Formats: sequence, structure tokens, C-alpha cells
Amino acid sequence: MAAGTPDVRAHSFGLSPFAELEAGTPVLDTDEGEELAKHFSSISLILGQNLDVGQGSLYITSRRIIWVGGAEKSYAADFQHINMHAISTDQSAFQRPCIYMQMEPSTSEFDEDAVADDDVDDEETPEVRLVLCDCAALNPDPGQEGDDEDAEFYYDEDEVLAGAGGESRAAMLDHYDSLLQMPRADDLDELLAEDPERFEDADEEEGDAEEDGYPNNVPHPTRPEQ
Repeated sequence: MAAGTPDVRAHSFGLSPFAELEAGTPVLDTDEGEELAKHFSSISLILGQNLDVGQGSLYITSRRIIWVGGAEKSYAADFQHINMHAISTDQSAFQRPCIYMQMEPSTSEFDEDAVADDDVDDEETPEVRLVLCDCAALNPDPGQEGDDEDAEFYYDEDEVLAGAGGESRAAMLDHYDSLLQMPRADDLDELLAEDPERFEDADEEEGDAEEDGYPNNVPHPTRPEQ
């Protein structure tokens, strides 16, 4: 196994040196259940706006991403340290589509908005993004565990539509519209018939209760009843 030399620049962007290599391939922590999800070759790593680290291989596992550019240029980042990732098609920021990542810096001495870009082939970009999403879902933030399951899925509509073709864009918009279901007039009449006070203002009810001396008709614990 070759020991990589720590790169202060990569470290400041939230990447950690990765030294566990055998024949140029990462050694995964199989004892902890780590599995390889996908391997992509010829991936350029760009730090910040223009710090080109070089070209290497990207390994996405069930726990982290690993970029192998050689014995002394291999880095990794756990999914829980990746704040966000997205497909970037803004050529003013980068000359061609890439995977944009924002990570937690490894030291507070550097800007927290530092980013790392994995520049991939145009056709592979969506696949890399999908694999990242699938594996990131396996590593929820410990502080968010126990939240509602629906809250675990996040997406940016502009980002999704920007990477879609004409037909795909139309299909996505139709799907979004189908999720917005407005009740019909007959349904509203039925709801009102079942509960006439269903849509009354809660503030009005609270105000009426306070006029009687007790908010919500609950006696004050230290105030004797009249």
C-alpha cells in the first residue's frame, strides 16, 4: 500500500488524503459493510474555481466518494461531509457540464463555501449524479434521523429541468402539475356540510375564548374561578 502525501489545498476543501490502495484500487472497509456502487475513469478534479488537481478515477461507495489520481494524489470524503451536490451546466462557472460539490472544510481557517468539482463526460454526468443521490440516501445526517420520511428527499426544480431534454422537461412539468390537486366545489360543499366550522379563523375562536376570561376555555392555574 502506498501512503499518500497530504495536500493542504485539498484538505482545506474538505477532502482527506486516502492511502488505502492496492494496485491503484481503493481498499474498502468491508468489515463495516462498505460496498462499491460505481467506478468512473478519466475524471478531472477541480478545487475551487481553477485549481486543477489532475485526472483520475472516481469511486462512489455506499459510504463515501474516493478520487484516485495516483499514490500521492488520492482523496476521499464521507457523504455526511458533503453539504450538497448538483449538476452544473453554467459555462460561466465552468467550461462544460460537471458535478458541483460543496463540502464541509476540514479546518475553520478556510472559507466554508469552498467547493470541489468533478469534471466528467457529458453523457456520464447524469449517471454520476444519480449514483451520488442513491448512496447519499444511505448516509443520512445523524441530526436528521427520526424526521419524517418525506423530508429526506430534496431536489432543486431548476437544476432538474436544466439537465433535461425537451420531452423530458415537458414530462416532468406534467408530473409536477399532477401533484397539485385542488378540491372540487362539490368536495368543499361536502366538507362544509360535515363540519360548518372547519375553515373558521382560529384567531377568532381564541379571541372569543379570551373574552370569557380563559383562553381556549381553560381556567388559569393560579386564578380562582369566579
